Amino acid sequence: MDDDYDMEDISSPSEPPPPVAAPLQTEVVHDGSSTLIVAIWDERPKPGEVTTYLARWPPSRTPSTYAAWIAVDRGPRSNPQKTQDLAGLARDWEFLKQRAAALATEQTSIEGQAALPATGNPIVTVEALDALALAHGVLSGKWLIYTQPDKIDDLWSRIVTAVIANAPVGVGARAKVSPARPGEPHVVCVYVEDYSDAAEVGRVREALRRVGVRWKIGFKPDIYTHLGIYKTNEWKIRPSRYFA
Repeated sequence: MDDDYDMEDISSPSEPPPPVAAPLQTEVVHDGSSTLIVAIWDERPKPGEVTTYLARWPPSRTPSTYAAWIAVDRGPRSNPQKTQDLAGLARDWEFLKQRAAALATEQTSIEGQAALPATGNPIVTVEALDALALAHGVLSGKWLIYTQPDKIDDLWSRIVTAVIANAPVGVGARAKVSPARPGEPHVVCVYVEDYSDAAEVGRVREALRRVGVRWKIGFKPDIYTHLGIYKTNEWKIRPSRYFA
């Protein structure tokens, strides 16, 4: 895995439990190139909806061949963000990289060694990425939680029940968890609609602490995912914007 994160101890995995029954075609949602088994609850979930969904799709027993993610979504946001312009983002990102490459060429030393500062490229910066995110409406982000298969069902249940289902109405609470993949830990993504809203980012982090996520985890803006900003990126930008 190529992100900057912390996780629980994932050593000595236990034998995988038997899988749940395969989903119906109507239970799988296609979102671009990804597939999700998703529950959408407008306002507050009805009694029993959360328990039924969690029992039907435990992450440890849902094979990755069924879908790429198991997800829950609280439905429409009270203050929807600007429509994402991913095509415009890709265009402006290429232009920014071209500017960065041109600067690197200009600052190459006589010996052929790049003379850019060790801290990264002065064109591709955190501030530049924030400006792109705002311009193109890509403001969402997620706390990333990694844990081992024998702990994921309980953790996912607590996150869905306490953090998503009981979130304040209108905050746009949503989360997803990776299904079972042999030899790999699970990852849970708990979303925030605007990563520049420090209060909301902090509220979700505190809610995760209350359900047992007390080790340090990273927060990654979705724009970093769209642009391929990982741990070894050439611009030396840390992929976890927050770490708490």
